[in-house]
Amino acid sequence: MDIIRTVSTALQAQLGTELDEIARECFVVIREREFTGRTLLLMIVVTLLQKPDATWADFHATAARLGLQISRTAVEKRFAAGEPLVEFFRRALERAPRQSLIGNPVSTELLQPFTAVLIGDATTIALPDELADLFPGCGGAIGTSRAALKLQVLWDLKTGRLVEPVVEPGRASDAKSPIAVGRAAAGTPLVYDLGYFDVSRFTALDAQEAKFISRLQHGTDVFDLDGVQPDLVTYFRGQTASLVGQMILPGAMAKLCCRLIAIRVPEGVANRRRQQARDKAKKKGREASAEYLGLLGWSLFVTNGKAEDPTWKAVVVLYRARWQIELLFEPWKSHDQLERGRAGASAPESLAVFYAKLLGVVLQHWILVATAWHIAARSLMKAAEMLADEIKEMMKALGDLGRLEELLRHLQRLIENRGRTTNRNKNPSYAQLMDDPDLLDGI
Repeated sequence: MDIIRTVSTALQAQLGTELDEIARECFVVIREREFTGRTLLLMIVVTLLQKPDATWADFHATAARLGLQISRTAVEKRFAAGEPLVEFFRRALERAPRQSLIGNPVSTELLQPFTAVLIGDATTIALPDELADLFPGCGGAIGTSRAALKLQVLWDLKTGRLVEPVVEPGRASDAKSPIAVGRAAAGTPLVYDLGYFDVSRFTALDAQEAKFISRLQHGTDVFDLDGVQPDLVTYFRGQTASLVGQMILPGAMAKLCCRLIAIRVPEGVANRRRQQARDKAKKKGREASAEYLGLLGWSLFVTNGKAEDPTWKAVVVLYRARWQIELLFEPWKSHDQLERGRAGASAPESLAVFYAKLLGVVLQHWILVATAWHIAARSLMKAAEMLADEIKEMMKALGDLGRLEELLRHLQRLIENRGRTTNRNKNPSYAQLMDDPDLLDGI
């Protein structure tokens, strides 16, 4: 499969004339005297990809490069469209996941046995308080925004495919998100943090013959295969080995059979964890329990992978791989400034700009899947920075498939030369551990 050709064709389709009809249906473009839906979207998305804190002058300059003969006032009026502009970008974004672009699979040792390795996580973005009815925030600390949205992302670590980006209210439960409760193919590992811990969800995945890997949530009832509920603190206190593994039945219903993998952590690590737990509990006006503090001397994982399939080191490395989604969010939030809007913008404008930026980072991700995914030791941040320098030329070439492919291949060469992470003798990198889990040293 020529992923460069596939992505080039997908970009043409995503940014094609169907946008004109959507713009008319949303009443954001009524008469095509200044803009079409396509040129309006390109002006805004391309500008924000290159300069996330763009001024009116920046949007006007992009419009000129797109061949639009318009005034700066005309640009400003489009942003004042309010709800129609929000709906236009929301619907444009909805079209993007349908493309389901899949990069050339990474060939690292740990990922080879699987057709996909799915990791899920969310990031929360504050919104103007006026949007609290539409996107109620999480509440909590003083100063927290009354309005917030949660961007849920399910990501295939092997092929780079964004399986399901979902925008939800900030108050929504992670464990009930569409990225957590959907079906998964047999044999596919799914990795989430503790916010998604739910024994009933694990049971459903097990019934689908998918694999889950998670930390054990403190307070979860744990039974042995005889139905006896052990005192875990007492149990681990009696262990002399640094690695303990056994089959358990988690949850009050005690029907799901899975592996518990317990790894003793160095005393310094345990002490830091305990101090952090005490500090966190104190902020909430309570004390950390002795049981919880005792268990922090161990890293506890649960998986429905049987026996030594996968090995304990593979389980730990795959769970650590969950942090790669933070490296996906990093360029979205720091480079693309997904969280930031224009100072003084109205609430509808802020939401429209968020959807425009999110569409931009999805398109950006397609390009990076095409140009960087075959490199196991890729740096998405470096690659995104290189793409920002090339994006306007790419968008100008949308009507010329050959030219667009040429620009993508040029970007691919730049990333191959300058967009890699480096190997480390101490604290091996993600790419090194994926290729050889036995390099794991400590937890």
